[in-house]
Amino acid sequence: MNKLQFLKAFSIIGAFLIGFWIPLRLIGYLPNYQFEGLSDLLISAISCVNIYLYFQKPEKNISKLKSWLNFTVLLDLMFVVPLSFIATFAFHLPPGDLLILNLLVVRHTRHVRSFLDYFDHLQPVIYRIVPIFVMMPLLLHMIACAWIALGSGTSGVEADKVLEYVRALYWSFTTLTTVGYGDISAKTVAQMLFTCGVQVVGVGFFGFIISNVASLLARKDAAREHHMNNLDKVETFMKSHHIPDDTKNKVRSYYNYMWRNKKGYRDDAIVEDLPKKIQSELFFHINKPVLQKVPFLRDAKIDLVEELMTELEPRVYVPGEKIFRAGDPGDAMYFIYKGQVQILDDHDVVKVTLSEGAFFGEMALLAARKRTATARSVEFCDLYHLDKEAFDRVCQRHPQFLEHVHAVMKSRTP
Repeated sequence: MNKLQFLKAFSIIGAFLIGFWIPLRLIGYLPNYQFEGLSDLLISAISCVNIYLYFQKPEKNISKLKSWLNFTVLLDLMFVVPLSFIATFAFHLPPGDLLILNLLVVRHTRHVRSFLDYFDHLQPVIYRIVPIFVMMPLLLHMIACAWIALGSGTSGVEADKVLEYVRALYWSFTTLTTVGYGDISAKTVAQMLFTCGVQVVGVGFFGFIISNVASLLARKDAAREHHMNNLDKVETFMKSHHIPDDTKNKVRSYYNYMWRNKKGYRDDAIVEDLPKKIQSELFFHINKPVLQKVPFLRDAKIDLVEELMTELEPRVYVPGEKIFRAGDPGDAMYFIYKGQVQILDDHDVVKVTLSEGAFFGEMALLAARKRTATARSVEFCDLYHLDKEAFDRVCQRHPQFLEHVHAVMKSRTP
C-alpha cells in the first residue's frame, strides 16, 4: 500500500474501533476513564488524517476558504481537539455527552468502498461483500448497546453482562431482519419508540442484505445466466418464426456446445473494448493451447508465437458445415484446435481427414488462387482463422514460418 492507502485504512479501522468502544463505555460496560485518553488521541488522529485526505483530492485546495466550508471538514476540525479528555481532566465534568458526540467519527467507516477502489485486481464480489462485513457488525453492536441502555426490554437487566449483551445483540438482529420472534419485546414508551425506529431501519437493512446476497448468487454463475438468457431469446425467436424442429435442434446443439467449451461467450466479443496492448496479452493466453496442438509452433521463436497468437481469430463450425468450397478465393488458412476436418475433391470424395494440430487452406493462400478443394467439418470444430493480410505480415517478419508452410505444402503435393 502507498501512503494514501495506508492513511485511509488507518482512518477506517480507527473509526471501526471507536464505534465499538464508545457505546460500551456509555452503557457502563467498561470501567470509568479506561482508555479514555487513548481513544481521544485516536479520534484526534483520525480527524487529522481525514482532513489531510480531503485536501489530497485534485479539486480541493487547502489555501482556499471555499474548500474549508464543508460540514465533514468542520466536524473533523472539531474532533481534532480531545473533547472528552479536556472535559474529564481539565474541568472534572462527566464525559458522557461528549462521548455521544464523538460517535460521529464512526461515519468514516463508509470510506471502505473508496478504499477498495485502490486495488485494481480485486474481484467484483469483494466490492460487495467487504462493506457488508464492516457495516453490519457495527450497526448491530450500536443498536444492541442502545437497547441495553433502555433496559433490555422484557428480558430485563442481567447481572451477567455477557448474557445481557448477547441477548441485546440477538434482539437487534431479529428486529433489523424484521423477524421479531417476540420473546424479547418493548415494555416502556422509550423502548417502543426505539423499536419502531429500528424496524424502519431494518426495512432498508434487510432489503440491502437480500439484494446483495441475490446479486452475489447471480454473479456466482453469471456465465450460465448469460447462456440461459441467450437460449430464451433464441427459443422465442424460433417459435415466433415457426422454425422446423430439425433446425431448432441444430441451433440448440450449437449453443450447448458453446456452453460446454466457452461458457457461452465469444472471446473476441468480450475483449474488443480493451486497449490493443491488453488485447494482445489476453489473446496470447487464450490462444496458447494451439501451441500444444501444432508441433511447429511448440519449437518456434517466442516473437513468432506472440505475433501469431495475436492475429489468430477463433471460429466455431457445426457438424457438416462447409468451411470453404472449391472455387472460393484463397483468403485465409486455418489451424485445428479441436475436432476433425475433411478435405473433399470436386466430387465430394474425402481426400484426407485432418485432426487437432493440423493446418489447411495454405495452398490457395500462397499461390493467390481460388480453392481447389472443399473443407468440411466432421463434428463441432474449434478452428483458428488467419486471414491473408495477417499471414503476409507474419511471413514478412518471420521467414521461418513461411518456409515451414511451404514444406508442409510440398509434403501434401502428390
